[in-house]
Amino acid sequence: MALAADPVPRRAALASGLGYAALYLWLIGDLDLTGDAAWRWQLGRLEWAHVLQARAPFLYEAVALVQAGRLMWLISPMNLLITALLAGLLAANVHGMLALRRGAATHCRTGRGGATGGALPALLAGSACCAPSILLLLGIPALGAFVGLFAWLIPLSLLLLVLSRGWQRWWGAPRLFGR
Repeated sequence: MALAADPVPRRAALASGLGYAALYLWLIGDLDLTGDAAWRWQLGRLEWAHVLQARAPFLYEAVALVQAGRLMWLISPMNLLITALLAGLLAANVHGMLALRRGAATHCRTGRGGATGGALPALLAGSACCAPSILLLLGIPALGAFVGLFAWLIPLSLLLLVLSRGWQRWWGAPRLFGR
């Protein structure tokens, strides 16, 4: 079966991308489970100044609230854009890693270690949203030492994911969509 036509890496990539997007939105506080079950929506100000208003580096204000049962979602267009970029690049990296790993037996250019190594930058880059939470568990002194680095985590993640996907494509990983 051709690598590009194999549906297993695509399904795994889609699942990992959607899972990462949900986890990222939950960790930044845009997605949450509430105690009361209600069905409502509320629209805030749709002015560009409000949409682009940052609460923290790469964390923006919400313009709408949707509550469906216990699930509450604060909709922020800029946070959704960042989430889509990170989740899409992560999914592309997972797809490339799985496709290269499946094809390693017949298209061996690097061996199995090279295909698995292609996922390492994607996995490291995925810590952009989780690193602050882990540092909170380590304690306030560790958090204070690294607080200056938090503003660089999202751009660094995007760069590492793009470089990793480029590396995978150079070694022969198929495109995620199309031929």
